[in-house]
Amino acid sequence: MIAFRDCLPLLRQAGNNHSAIRRDWLYFCLRRAAKKSGYDRWWLAEHVALSILCFLGRTYPNNIITVKQLHRIVLSVLEAIGYAELALHFQMLDLPFELSLSNLAQEAGPGYELAFFALLKERIRPALSNRASNLDFYGLQSCVLKLQSARTWSRRCSELRSEIVEFLRAQLLHADLQADILLTIR
Repeated sequence: MIAFRDCLPLLRQAGNNHSAIRRDWLYFCLRRAAKKSGYDRWWLAEHVALSILCFLGRTYPNNIITVKQLHRIVLSVLEAIGYAELALHFQMLDLPFELSLSNLAQEAGPGYELAFFALLKERIRPALSNRASNLDFYGLQSCVLKLQSARTWSRRCSELRSEIVEFLRAQLLHADLQADILLTIR
């Protein structure tokens, strides 16, 4: 027997790839539609995202859902609660391009910050050239500790963390992407 995380179905993408449905991704898509509809800070976005995930986890009968099916569910929820104008502007963004900063630091080796930044630039280039709209970088703290060969957090660790975040932001600026981007660094 297979147990899915949070009892949510997997999201089937193009090319028969499957991934987890992320709350922050769905929330961002809802906030983006609200903003396009004239609601700068739509207070229901998080509640709607959680309600949809609750429905998928408790009531949805299948283990896999397509992007098209999820899109239809979101539209029907928006229309049912009286926000049809948001449904008109709702678009599903691509699922996140994910990269483990910790694994990259391991690959570069302790103390090799320049090698790390070169690898990071190389790994995110395909996502930026494909105009990815959702980037998720995780393992930042353990990455910094590995690069610093440190066991405890120091001032130099904080500086390196800031350098990595600024580097990622600069890469997005240089890519000159015209669409909204969800950037997560954790």
